[in-house]
Amino acid sequence: MKWFLVIIVVLNGVVGMYALLKQKPVVEIGAQDTNTAQLKVLPAGWIPTASAPLHNASAAATALPDNLDASASASASASRPAKHATAPLSASSPQAKPAIVVPGIQPPAAPVTPPAAAVAKVVAVPAEPAKTASKQCLAWGGLDPKQLERVQGGLPQLKLGTPPQAAVKEETRGSGRAWVFYPPLATQAETQTLVAELRAKGFDSYIVRTDGKYKGHLSLGLFSKESAANLLVSKLKAAGYDKAEVDSRGSTVKITTLSFSALDKAQSEQLKALQQRLLPGIPLQSCR
Repeated sequence: MKWFLVIIVVLNGVVGMYALLKQKPVVEIGAQDTNTAQLKVLPAGWIPTASAPLHNASAAATALPDNLDASASASASASRPAKHATAPLSASSPQAKPAIVVPGIQPPAAPVTPPAAAVAKVVAVPAEPAKTASKQCLAWGGLDPKQLERVQGGLPQLKLGTPPQAAVKEETRGSGRAWVFYPPLATQAETQTLVAELRAKGFDSYIVRTDGKYKGHLSLGLFSKESAANLLVSKLKAAGYDKAEVDSRGSTVKITTLSFSALDKAQSEQLKALQQRLLPGIPLQSCR
């Protein structure tokens, strides 16, 4: 019986010594040197999730031995990096420093900010319509028959796709006055007698003394309108003087105005050059 008790005591002693030898020494975590290779820099706005610190703290608690001092030191060392990690940093602060990552704690993924091009609304800008070359319309006139013939001779070199339109009207060129005359008689004495007779009947007259085609004729009046001259002639013929005539001091001429439409810039310049070369006194004008 004694040997049995001795054997039990010896076995207990061996077990106790084995337990003492297997027990890990208490390690002060806060006193350990930090390995810079295991540190990570967090972004300025990083905030750890609530589950990560708790999970790592519980894992650290289970890894420690059943020792109050060791548990307290481990809790203190675990709380220190957690406090630094959970301290909120203001992104807007100009002096905000990047947070230090404690080894063993996985930081959450930083939120991805979509590029401004993906968020901005696409505004469709309508394309500007193609600007068409402006066309000009120029008028050239009035042209008398001789001037019109000269202009028409130079138009083929312009190579116009559309021929010009012609507007024609009649104008009286010259003084525009009408002269009533009576041819002279056989002798100068007879012509003088005729002048006296006409004056006695209310027709004013005198003998043309200037050299020329009408020297010696009787001048009976100069009128601004041809209708007034024709009225006087009819009165003379009614009084028996049927040789009275009217000479229009102006002539009726056809005046033409040419309109050149749909001219491009090159054709306009060529037409202006032609006008300066042929008829510089009759300028080109914009069509009305």
